[in-house]
Amino acid sequence: MTRRTDLRRGRGLAAAWTWTRLRAAPGAALAFAALLMVTAFTAAALPRLIDGYENDALRESVAEAPLRDQLVSGTAEAVYGGPETDPRELVLPPALDRSAEAFRRAVRPPLPADRDGAVYGVHNRKPAAAIDPGFPRPSPQLTPRTSLVAQPDLARHSRLVEGRMPGGRLTGPPGERHVEAVLTPATAHRMKLRTGDTFRLAGLSGETTVKVTGLISPRSPGDVYWKAEPSLDRPTLKSLKPPGPGSEPEHYWHFSAFIDRQATAALLDLKDGAELFWHQQLRTGGIQAHQVAELRDTLTSLTVGRDATRLEQAAAVGPITFNEGLVELLASFERERSAVAPLLLMATLGLATAAVTVLLLWGVLAAARREAELALWRSRGSSLRGLAGRLLAETAAVGLPAAALGTATALLITPAGRWSQALPAAAVVTAVALFTLPVRAALTHRRPQVPSQRSDMLRGRRSRRRTVVEVTVLTLVVGTLVALRRRGTGGGGEDGGSPDPMLSAAPVLLALAVALVLVRLYPLPLRLLSRPAARRRGPVAFLGMARAARAPSAAVAGLPLLTMLVALTVAAFGGTVLAGIADGREAAALRAVGADARLDSPEQLSGKVLAQVRKADGVADVSEIRVFHGGDVVDSSSGVTAGSGVTVVIAEPRAYARLAERTGFGAFAERALRPGKGAGGPDQALPALVSAPLAEKMADRASVSVPGLELTVHAEVVRQSTPAVRGADFLVLSRAAVERTRPDTADSALVSPNSLLLSGSSLDSAALRELVPDKGSDLTLNLRTEQRDSYSDSVLQSGAERLYVGAVLAAAGFSALAVLLSLLQTAPERITLLARLRTMGLPRRQGRWLLLIESLPMYVLAAVAGVLTALASVPLLRPGIDLTTLAGTPAADPVHLATDPLSLALPALCLLILACAALLVQARIAGRTTDLRMEPL
Repeated sequence: MTRRTDLRRGRGLAAAWTWTRLRAAPGAALAFAALLMVTAFTAAALPRLIDGYENDALRESVAEAPLRDQLVSGTAEAVYGGPETDPRELVLPPALDRSAEAFRRAVRPPLPADRDGAVYGVHNRKPAAAIDPGFPRPSPQLTPRTSLVAQPDLARHSRLVEGRMPGGRLTGPPGERHVEAVLTPATAHRMKLRTGDTFRLAGLSGETTVKVTGLISPRSPGDVYWKAEPSLDRPTLKSLKPPGPGSEPEHYWHFSAFIDRQATAALLDLKDGAELFWHQQLRTGGIQAHQVAELRDTLTSLTVGRDATRLEQAAAVGPITFNEGLVELLASFERERSAVAPLLLMATLGLATAAVTVLLLWGVLAAARREAELALWRSRGSSLRGLAGRLLAETAAVGLPAAALGTATALLITPAGRWSQALPAAAVVTAVALFTLPVRAALTHRRPQVPSQRSDMLRGRRSRRRTVVEVTVLTLVVGTLVALRRRGTGGGGEDGGSPDPMLSAAPVLLALAVALVLVRLYPLPLRLLSRPAARRRGPVAFLGMARAARAPSAAVAGLPLLTMLVALTVAAFGGTVLAGIADGREAAALRAVGADARLDSPEQLSGKVLAQVRKADGVADVSEIRVFHGGDVVDSSSGVTAGSGVTVVIAEPRAYARLAERTGFGAFAERALRPGKGAGGPDQALPALVSAPLAEKMADRASVSVPGLELTVHAEVVRQSTPAVRGADFLVLSRAAVERTRPDTADSALVSPNSLLLSGSSLDSAALRELVPDKGSDLTLNLRTEQRDSYSDSVLQSGAERLYVGAVLAAAGFSALAVLLSLLQTAPERITLLARLRTMGLPRRQGRWLLLIESLPMYVLAAVAGVLTALASVPLLRPGIDLTTLAGTPAADPVHLATDPLSLALPALCLLILACAALLVQARIAGRTTDLRMEPL
C-alpha cells in the first residue's frame, strides 16, 4: 500500500513539474506545438494528395477512353460444331440469364462493378449482308451489313414510337426464315425503312426475311444499354481499305435491328452463327490508382487461370473471349505514372529530409539551451531514465495534441487517399519531434558534465568515428550517382516498375555529402578571413570573426547547414526540373507548329488572306510556302526510288532562311538554294535542302515528282530538321528557282503558297482566329502557345507538376525555418553581448555590422554551396532523369533537365535576405533593450 502511494505521489510530482515547466516557457511550448502541427499536417496530407491526383488522372483516362475500353466485356460463340451444348439452347433466354449471372459474379472486387450498368444479349457473330437493292450504298459494290440483336428489358429501356414490339415466333423452314424486328427512328430514316417493310439477309443456306413491326426510341440514349454494342441507336458508316494503290476507300452502312429474345434461333441461320456478349460497366468513382496492378491481375485472371475456368463452368457456354481494351488502358496509365513517380519521390524525399532535420534541429537546440539545467539535474542524482522520461512527458504534453490536430486537419482537408500512408508518416514525424530532446539530453549527459572551455572551430579536434561516417556517406553518394546515371530513376521492367528510393534520393544525398564537406572546410575560410580582420583598426571585424569561429557544438552547427543545403538543393533542383519542363514544352510546341503560328489550307491561299495575315497585330515576319505531301524521289542514274511519301516544300528562300535560323531547325544560308549562273531549262538540277535520311539514298541527281510537277534536283544542303516539316523526309526548293526552270509555273497554283509560317513575339491570336471561321472553311490555324498549353492538359502531368512545386516551396519554407531557429538559439547571447558593448560605447551601426559579420559566413557558404550543388546535380543527374512524361510532350521530343540561373540563384538570395532581416531585427531589439537599461533613474 505504501509503495503504491509512493508511485502515485511520484507520478503526481512529475505531472506537476511538467505543467510548471510548460508554464515557465509558454512561448517555446507554443512554437514547438505549431511546428509539430504544421509538420504532421504536411506528412499526412502529402500522401493523400498524391493518391487523390493519381485517382483523378486514372478516372479521367477511363472516362475519356472509348466506351468499349471502359467495360469488362466478354463474348462466346454459339455455332454448330462449337461447344458440346446445342447452340439453340445457348441462345435461349434461360441460358443467357444464367451466363449473365455467372459473368456478373466473376467481375469481383477490386473491380468496382456498377450493377445497374450491366448489359448482355446475343447477336449474329458477323454482320449479315442486307441484299435488298433499295438500301443506300455509298459504294455501289458494297451492300449494307445488319446485326440482329436480342437484349433483355428492351421495353424498359425504350419507348414505342409507332407499331408494335416484335414477336418471338419464327416461321418458315431454315433458309426461308421470317423474323420480326424493330428499329430506331434514326436507323429507319437512314436506311429508308418504314413500319411494315421487310428486308432480306443472306444466310447459310438461303435468306432470312426481317419484318419491321415498329419503331422504338431510346429512353437514355447515352446509357451503356445503347452504346456497348456498335450501331444500336443509329447506323454507322464503315470504311474499307483501298483495294489498290491510288484507289479511294470504300464505304458501307452498318445498322442493327432488335428481335425478341424467344426468336434468337434465327441467328443460327445466318452466316458464322450467333455470338453471346456480356458487358459490365465499372463505377469510375470507385477506381483507385494504387490498385491498378491488382485490377490488371484480376482482369487477366478472367482470361486465364482458375477464375477463367470457374466462369466457363458456371456460364456453360464454352470459351469466353475478353476485350483487352481496359487492360491496355490500365497498363498505359501505369507506365505514365511510373515515369512521373521518381520525380515526385525526389521532391517528397527532399521535403521529408528538410522537415525531419528541422525537428531534429529543434530538439538539439532545446537540449543545448537547457544544458546547464540538465547538468544540474544529473549532479543532484537524477537518473538518465528519469531525465529522459520527464523531458518526454514535457514534449508529449504539447506535441501529441498538436500532432493529432495537424493530422486530423490533413485528413479532413484531403478526403481522397489512403490512411495507410498518411497515418504512419504523421506518426514518424511525431516520434522524431517527441524523442529528439530526451535522446539528445540522455546522450549528452550520460556522465555528469563539468564546465569546459568554449568550442573553437578553428582548433577543434577531429574524431575518427566522425571521419568513418563521413567517408561512408560520401561512398554511398558516389555509388548512388553512378547507379542513377546507368539505370535511370525508374525501377525497370516493361511497365516501368516502382521507383528506387535510393536513386530518387540522389539530390538529398548529394546535399548531405556537400554539407559534410562544408562542415569540414568551414574553418578554412574563417581562418583566411580572421587574419586580415585581426590587422584592422576597428574591433568589429575581429570580434565578429572570433565569435563566428566558436560554435556551441558540431551538431548545432551541422544541422542548420544540412537543413539549409538540402532545402536549397531541392528548391534549386526543382527549379531546374520546372525550367526543363517549360523549355521542353516550348521546344516541342515550336517543333510541332514550325513557327509562332501556322496557317494551312488544302488549296491555294487567296491574296486577301495573305494581306490580312501580314496586317495582323504582332506579325513580324511571314514565310510563304507551298507544301506537297507524298512526293516521290527517284535516282536519275539508276532509276531506283530513293524515297516515297516525301514532303516537298517550295519556299521563298530569304524568309524561310530567317525562320530556320530563328527557330534553330536546320538553319542554312539563303544563297545555298540559288541556282548557278546560266541555270535554266527543265533538265537543270536545282539545289535543294534535303533531310539527312533522304540524302543518304540520293545520288548526285534525282528526279522529284509531285502532282503536276516534275523537277531534277541535287542535295545542296543536308539538315536533320526544317520548320515546315515534322517527322518525315523533306525536300525544300526555292520558288524563284522553280519558276526559272519551269516558266509555265510562275504565279500558278503549283508554286503559290498554301501554308504560312508566322513569326512574332506578341501575335494577336484573336485577330488570327477571325480568319478561320468555325464552319465552312478549310483553313487551319495552329498557334504555338495553344500547342504548348495542350501539353499540360492531362491531369497526370498537371497534378504532378503542382505537387512538385508545392513540395519544393514547402522545403524552402523549412529552410527558412531552420535559419530562424539557428538565429533564435543564440539570440539571447547576442542581445546580451550588444547590450554590454553598448554600455562600453559601441555605436548601433557597428553593433549591426557585428551581428552580420558573426552570422553571415555560415549562411553565405550554405547559399553558395547550395547553388553549386544544384548546378552540379544537373549534369550528374541529367542522363538518368527523363522529364518527357511529366512535360506531356510526344516521345519524339525528349525533355531533360535545363540549367536555369534564376532558379539556382533565387532560393539562395531569399535565404540571405531572410538571414540579414532576422539579424537586423535582433540588433534593433538589442538596441531598444540597451536604451531602456541606460535610461537615468
